[in-house]
Amino acid sequence: MVQTTQAKSATATGTTSNRLIEAGLDIFGECGYTGATTRMIADQGGVNLAAIPYHFGGKEGLYGAVIKHIITTVRGQLDPILAEIEKRVAQSTPAPEEAQELLEKFLGRLVDFIVGSKEAPRFSRIILREQMSPSNAYDNIYTGLMQPILNMVAMLLAAITGTETEPDRETRLRAFIFIGQIMAFRFARETLIRNLGLEGYSSGETAEIHRIVLEQTRAALFGLKNLPGKK
Repeated sequence: MVQTTQAKSATATGTTSNRLIEAGLDIFGECGYTGATTRMIADQGGVNLAAIPYHFGGKEGLYGAVIKHIITTVRGQLDPILAEIEKRVAQSTPAPEEAQELLEKFLGRLVDFIVGSKEAPRFSRIILREQMSPSNAYDNIYTGLMQPILNMVAMLLAAITGTETEPDRETRLRAFIFIGQIMAFRFARETLIRNLGLEGYSSGETAEIHRIVLEQTRAALFGLKNLPGKK
């Protein structure tokens, strides 16, 4: 079938945009927003420099598209389990045992993506830079990724410990710690590779980390539920 001029144009546009976003992931991750130049990104993507203002309006627009790509990809992995838990919670507050099962399932999914996915190394460099020196784009990262993850873990912790339906400050701090134990495997990856001689991370290593994170989670929950005033 002969492709129409309009269809060819749409295909070319999509290809060029995608190549620039992929190149932006690497260059922004390595150099940061300030250090990255449009020339570097265009060269990396193998496209004409004029393609950046044409498709994205400039460097800032391309950076925003890269952030959106990160959020969309991560949510594509997490949304099924988030939706499952939200549907269950909408029916009634789960009992502590069921809430713990849901929490373990959710944290396990985080491990599989943050530690084991091929996208995580490229995404984490940009997210870590935004954590250390947030730009205007961090609001999108927070509302699109960090906030729903933190809220979900805090809500499940509240159900597990029998605190108020709306998680209090202490519960949210504890939720952050549960998430942090997973994030450390990505942001401190090089330390662990050197200390244990890991490949960083093979499927077997990811499975091992998955198991240990859940064991650590169960131990922490056991201790938390037996703290004075938590019974």
